[in-house]
Amino acid sequence: MQWSAAYAAYNVFRRRQYPALRCAVRQDCPVPSFIQGVIWEYGGTVMEERPPEGFQPGDAQAATERAGYYLFRAPGGRA
Repeated sequence: MQWSAAYAAYNVFRRRQYPALRCAVRQDCPVPSFIQGVIWEYGGTVMEERPPEGFQPGDAQAATERAGYYLFRAPGGRA
């Protein structure tokens, strides 16, 4: 499915023990079962046109089309 980057929004989850590890899931996709509240916490919603550090929009699009989620590392572990 093709979609415009201007409309891509992702929910981002942060690994509690390793806060630099992030998992982005497009808002129109289900959250993967490995994202559990004990291990992961919701870190906010991001738009492709204003991505956080470490987030690569092209990689995110390819990964979510293939796997349904995109793992990335945020420098310094901050959102």
